[in-house]
Amino acid sequence: MVTARPHANELTRRARRSIAADAPDALVAAAPLLGRPHERRQAARAGVGALLVCLAYAAAMRAFAPELTPGPVEFAGTWTSLWCVWITRRQNVLSLPIGIVSVVLMGAFFWQIGLVGQSLLHYVYYLPVQVLGWWAWTHGGRGATELAVTRLSARVRLGVVPVVVLATVVVGRVLESGFGQAVFTYWDASVVAASVVAQLLLTAKKVESWWLWIGPVNVSAIGLYLLTGAYMFMALYVVFLANAYVGLVQWRAARELQVERVAAAA
Repeated sequence: MVTARPHANELTRRARRSIAADAPDALVAAAPLLGRPHERRQAARAGVGALLVCLAYAAAMRAFAPELTPGPVEFAGTWTSLWCVWITRRQNVLSLPIGIVSVVLMGAFFWQIGLVGQSLLHYVYYLPVQVLGWWAWTHGGRGATELAVTRLSARVRLGVVPVVVLATVVVGRVLESGFGQAVFTYWDASVVAASVVAQLLLTAKKVESWWLWIGPVNVSAIGLYLLTGAYMFMALYVVFLANAYVGLVQWRAARELQVERVAAAA
């Protein structure tokens, strides 16, 4: 019986070639806080691309649904968020400082539309974790080298689901008791809880982080933002969903390549 998936295998092969070309020294050196030259060029291209995508969306809304045209904060938050996620899957260290700007902007927007859990998630959690991740990605490996992509152990994987469920209950009760303007409380809380765990795993460069981004975060958030009228963010999370799949493929390939390099050097 044939079990191979040609499309997925081709994506993996392309990812391996790209990773090998971009970061041949990833396991033996620390990364500069502002990235290597190829990362800066990559980030600049992604920033322009993300801006053009957001401008096209805003223009379409002005033309066909003026009432849905994003405001300045929503637009800037969407642009920087798309920019950040676009280069995160490439393990580009500049995704972290760009992500810090995005966190501040998106937190403000979510507060405005009543998604208090999302707003608190950005200010209380994402902001310090982005700062920590900036250092971890550049100097968090052995001997203060660049952090390598790894996998969770089977035991830790089994613990992820109950942690997310428990965190959803805790966050939901906090929102119910302290924030009268909160809407879709436990749905919002579930996205918050899954995002907390996913971001923690992303900061540690764990392959499994992308599984959480794909389902419990992105798919769920698309529905939540649709019902709360955050249409630009809903569109953004559709892009995030596709990006998370590609990120999963690329980080798997990066892990395989790192294992091969270690074995070859032994």
